[in-house]
Amino acid sequence: MKLFFSQLGWELFRLFARKRTYIGFGVFLAVELLFFYFFSVGRGADRMEEFIERVAGGVDEYFSALTLAFIIVAFTMLLLGLVFVALVAGDILAKETEDGNLRLILARPISRFRLLVIKFLSCQVYTTALFLFVGASALLVGVLSRGWGGAMMVWSPDLPRVSLFEWDEGMVRYFIGIIGYSVVYLPVTGIAFMLGCFRIKPAAATIVTVAVLIGDRILSSIPLPAIDPYREYFITSRMDAWLLLMYQEVPWAQFWEQTGWLFGIGLTGFVVGWLVFERRDVKS
Repeated sequence: MKLFFSQLGWELFRLFARKRTYIGFGVFLAVELLFFYFFSVGRGADRMEEFIERVAGGVDEYFSALTLAFIIVAFTMLLLGLVFVALVAGDILAKETEDGNLRLILARPISRFRLLVIKFLSCQVYTTALFLFVGASALLVGVLSRGWGGAMMVWSPDLPRVSLFEWDEGMVRYFIGIIGYSVVYLPVTGIAFMLGCFRIKPAAATIVTVAVLIGDRILSSIPLPAIDPYREYFITSRMDAWLLLMYQEVPWAQFWEQTGWLFGIGLTGFVVGWLVFERRDVKS
């Protein structure tokens, strides 16, 4: 077990030593600064006050750092997070093949299964680190714009109703939601990682993953009765499960059902990738 964690530590060191690993952090920070401008300057701030007054009925109380942080996360994380998680998960094994490192790695006394487990866990650590960074920096943007304190208004087009929390409870719900977001992203990691186990370029693994999940999102959003019987089979619809953690009363049974499906999809991607990788000839 000690050797396993030592290998995982070195894999994480290698992952975070790459400059491209930080592209997502930089892009999210740039988007958050753009939101800061929208929330703090001129007509954008006025429109935001009008919106919160209409929805929550208290601008002074609910136009807060937590409210702004949640809005930033809710409207940026899915699309941008999809790109950068797919980039890392599709790259982490396929890049080893492209660079010619895979034969050297497998020359050591380590099974292919163990190698894949270490790399898959590294992807999930990256996902959690990225989303915690986004959550913390979005909150900082909110504090810079509105100051510390106030209450939290939770609103999204995908929520059936608005949730309202005091500052302390809102802070807890906010970071629980961020952790929940990293969990529901398992299918993205699983699909990109699975593709990286094939003989495929890293960029191709990323692009195919992003294309599949964006297509899934578009189809699941089409408001046609013909689509209704199949909505439960769309992955991105289930990825909205993190919003269940933001309900006034959390429907835990529904949350665990949805995350169970997502965990199963991510695990299936890993297993398929492992079966393919076990049969690959890495010597040629």
